[in-house]
Amino acid sequence: MKRYVIPIVSILVVLMVAWVSFAQPEVKEVKVSAETSRPSRGRGLSRELRLKAVAVIEEQLTKIKSGLESSSGGRERGQNLSDEERTARREQYRKLREQQQQSIAIIEDQIAKLQGQRTLQAKHDESIGKLNAIRDLALKEKAVETAAAIEKLIAEQKKEFEARLQKLGLQQAPSRTNN
Repeated sequence: MKRYVIPIVSILVVLMVAWVSFAQPEVKEVKVSAETSRPSRGRGLSRELRLKAVAVIEEQLTKIKSGLESSSGGRERGQNLSDEERTARREQYRKLREQQQQSIAIIEDQIAKLQGQRTLQAKHDESIGKLNAIRDLALKEKAVETAAAIEKLIAEQKKEFEARLQKLGLQQAPSRTNN
């Protein structure tokens, strides 16, 4: 069962990305001058950028798949290995897991780009709104330390969100939640 989990997940990710990229409204190009053009205001990524994101995702999935294929079949032979060979194989598997985690992080970033800033902002605003409601309840019950801890958590989430938007090359829209 375990050996089918990653291929199934990777197929689901590709299908989700394809669905997200084709479900977004078409962005019309507006000619600014003869040498530059840009997508219309705030309507998402251009078709070229979406296709590039999908290509990056497919490339990362290929890397994950090739790593899985290279590591398969080692379980049966692993019982007859010496200690040095086992440590070498463990190190190889550790490096493979790190590469897979990096590939998954890249895929997640590309999916976030495809989803668009509005979706990310809406999810962020929803989570901050829930934390604000909990903080307000804590203040109502005069749990000052709890409210302070929640304030700290809200600040950390806002910093992480801003860093993620900056990493993705997106700008933060004005927040709709109360602070």
